[in-house]
Amino acid sequence: MSSEIRKEVILERLDRDQRVSVLELSTEFGVSGETIRRDLKDLEAEGAVRRVHGGAIPAGRATDTPITERIKLNSLEKDEVAGVARPLIKDDSVIFLDTGTTTLALARKLIGFKKLRLYTNSLMIAQTACQHFGVKVQVTPGYLRTVEQDVVGYDTISYIERFHFDMVFMGIGAINANFGFMDFEEDEARIRQVLLTRTSRSVMLADHSKFGRLGNVITAPFGQIGTLVTDCRPPEDILSAVRGEELEIIHA
Repeated sequence: MSSEIRKEVILERLDRDQRVSVLELSTEFGVSGETIRRDLKDLEAEGAVRRVHGGAIPAGRATDTPITERIKLNSLEKDEVAGVARPLIKDDSVIFLDTGTTTLALARKLIGFKKLRLYTNSLMIAQTACQHFGVKVQVTPGYLRTVEQDVVGYDTISYIERFHFDMVFMGIGAINANFGFMDFEEDEARIRQVLLTRTSRSVMLADHSKFGRLGNVITAPFGQIGTLVTDCRPPEDILSAVRGEELEIIHA
């Protein structure tokens, strides 16, 4: 099969599935992963796709933005979400806050504790939380992503797997009625998936702008999360999707 025909098939797959995987395409076409990556690189140069870790998505697909820009978006709503989530935390407990602007807003509110242990993979959250007298902060090891100012990768996951947390607070890139909680990068999704196996209670923090968005990685179905904290009542399609699931929804 020629490169041009492969590219046509790739575009058909993207139109149908909204994402293609290098591994799946290389298996289907009987070529190397490097060959598929070259095809995707050519398609990206033509403006037809956007390459992401492990594959590609359509060029026009919504993407996440750097954390320094996201901090400015919906800041009041994120602060409101953090205010609702703050009373869920008990002193003398062990919690994890993963990277994100809403979890960062929660870190700013960790005042008044005497003996709280906080683990995080976010440098910004660590710097914020360590300013509170009663919070002991531990940062995970891992590969530093300067745009997100966090650490990810195998070392991060391996470290998290050594612990059990009373609660984990997670941000999320998108909440979709058909696919549940979604992210834009596999690194973030994988860390959240591991955190879900290492906690007694999982709490997802999200302002209303995340509803109806479509990410490119399915992080967790609705029923796998314990609590969703948001700033307003979710739209009806989300409420219908979670009906019958054990997902608790708390909104301002």
